[in-house]
Amino acid sequence: MSKIELNKEMIQNYSKKIMVFTYSKTNNIQLAEDLSQEILLNLSTSLRNQEQIADLDGFVYTICSYTWSKYLRNNKKHWNNLDVDALFDLQDGTNLEKDVSNRLLTEKLRVEIAYLAKLHREITIMFYYENKTSEEVAKLLNIPHSTVRWHLNNIRNKLKAGMEMMANNLNYVPQRIIAGHDGYTCPEYNQCELGSDRLVDNICLACYGKALTLEEIARTLTVAAGYLENHIKRLVYMDYLRVIVKNKYTTNFFIITLRHKVLASKYQYGNIGPYAKRIYEAFIKRYDRIKAINFLGSDLDKDFVLWAIIPLVTNTLYSNSIIAVLSKNNVTLTRPKRKDGSEHWVYAALYDDTYLKTQTEFSKEIIEFDQKSTCTSIKLMGDGLGNSALQLDSYVTHWRNFEEPDLSELYRIAQIICNNEKPNEFDKLLMVRKAEQGYIKIVDGKPKMLIPYFTKPEFEELDQIFQEIYAELGADMFADYIEKYSIMFGKEIPDFISKEERTYHKFRVFPQYTILYWLADNNLLCYPINEEAKRLCTVVWRNI
Repeated sequence: MSKIELNKEMIQNYSKKIMVFTYSKTNNIQLAEDLSQEILLNLSTSLRNQEQIADLDGFVYTICSYTWSKYLRNNKKHWNNLDVDALFDLQDGTNLEKDVSNRLLTEKLRVEIAYLAKLHREITIMFYYENKTSEEVAKLLNIPHSTVRWHLNNIRNKLKAGMEMMANNLNYVPQRIIAGHDGYTCPEYNQCELGSDRLVDNICLACYGKALTLEEIARTLTVAAGYLENHIKRLVYMDYLRVIVKNKYTTNFFIITLRHKVLASKYQYGNIGPYAKRIYEAFIKRYDRIKAINFLGSDLDKDFVLWAIIPLVTNTLYSNSIIAVLSKNNVTLTRPKRKDGSEHWVYAALYDDTYLKTQTEFSKEIIEFDQKSTCTSIKLMGDGLGNSALQLDSYVTHWRNFEEPDLSELYRIAQIICNNEKPNEFDKLLMVRKAEQGYIKIVDGKPKMLIPYFTKPEFEELDQIFQEIYAELGADMFADYIEKYSIMFGKEIPDFISKEERTYHKFRVFPQYTILYWLADNNLLCYPINEEAKRLCTVVWRNI
């Protein structure tokens, strides 16, 4: 039987992983490159002595560990602690197969000790490295001698079990969570950096649907337990992890996958049409009356105005409908109170940039509709000075932010227009800034509003028309829509998620997002041009 040769394909598959391994050990690019070359040379030599290899990944990892251990032996002569290598009767490298095996055991022992929880690490170091007796360890830790003996037996069992497991360090790929919240958070804890710290993300993913000890989490993530302890403590404090069955942790919130998101869009794509048509028809037969209010922006394109004011009605209809559904089902949704003083639901989604390229469950039309109709939020804003606004952030609005201070600035510009004032120097700077943002344009030195803007009397007149629409459509017109969605989506939420979390997520459908896109896709509304997009779906009004 022919021997195995190191070919170009193998080099391409493993060179990057080997480089990551060596750089993680040396933290020096030159040393890492030299060490990578040495690993490839040893790999080539070792492969020629093999006729078949059942686990090539494990074999490569073995060579990496051997080469790194040999590098340390040749370049670091002195150690500040007891050298675990002394436990093994290693040769000088002439017997590569045996030397590799011994070095792998040594490396795995170091790793397994790092996976131990703090108390077990301390006992291991004192008993095995510092040669203290169990009585001395008990005195130093202020625990009974019999407890130390019990821990030592437990430690040996853990190390033995861990040493028998296959090492998969080269194949582990961390995942990413996209996180947000419904409610408010406190800056000190800031959701434990969920969504911004990959280690926090992967702790929660490791415990999702599982009950794991600290050691099991460390081994799953191939991260020393010392790096996990503080994160886990904070996650438990915030109730993002909960403790079950003795020192075991499980994730306490729902993690949405991209499939879940597209599944929701499929439901909306197939069901939103009749609701969208009724709302559109209710607006069309009243549009002349709406325009006759003569608000600032009433002379803008009709479709542009409808993109802005339809969400005012649909958002109210949705709010009334969700209240009706929860009442019918005897459900009260209260945001969870966190120990840091915040109150919020966790919104977490698993990031996966490969799903849409490989999935076969959903049609091209569903995928396109999902990508177009995805929105970050509908924002209802007020600045306490009598200025209010609604803004829908979406695909066509380029996910822009419309901050509250802008409301008072727009109010000042509205005063200039309505009172036909001559702008002062400060006003001129303000106008330039608002023009750059696209909310106004300047004609002959005077501002012109490019979004619907209502004074208090004008908005009261508009609201009277809205009340007619609510009476015609039914104030809770989305109730059956929400209930049917909850039945469909509720089946997708795992049983290990708490009842409160399940209830919150199964009713979390937002038809007001998708109505505008359904109308545009069915030629009842026009999609905006680029110049309109950045100010689309924004309406501002005075309420005092």
